[in-house]
Amino acid sequence: METAQMLDEAEMPETISDYELERGKPMPSKLHSAIQTNIATSLKYNHKHRFKVLSELSIRLLDDKYVPDIALYDKNASDWREEEIEMTVPPLLAIEIESPLQSTNEMTEKAHQYLAAGVQSVWLVMPALGGIMLFHNGRKPRFVADGDLVDDVLDIRIAIDEVFE
Repeated sequence: METAQMLDEAEMPETISDYELERGKPMPSKLHSAIQTNIATSLKYNHKHRFKVLSELSIRLLDDKYVPDIALYDKNASDWREEEIEMTVPPLLAIEIESPLQSTNEMTEKAHQYLAAGVQSVWLVMPALGGIMLFHNGRKPRFVADGDLVDDVLDIRIAIDEVFE
């Protein structure tokens, strides 16, 4: 998806950075960065025996390029010492953090694209609402804003307070 299509015309910046052009999404903010660090740290600390936690990874799925904020892979699914510029295997989990210039509709569409490409679970983190929308194929999306987000497909639990601290 082109960056220009992703940004609302009224909120389109005068110039688009190389980062935005390459990744097809807006430049992350301070809040975005803090949330990304909190989630990656929690997943790494609590699930490192099962998963490999990767950030800003280029992934090609169904001839489209994606760069999720965080991708989770089975720890034993690959030789992680081997370099790959662009992964072609879908992650188990793709996490996207909504930026101020992104709409909920475009984020939801991206979640459905990930699921169609073979990703098992998608989390859309919504800082303005202080919660996470959880997507799985064949299920209604679920929004969690307090307590723990429980992803029963991947057997992951993460405290919402930890995400937004």
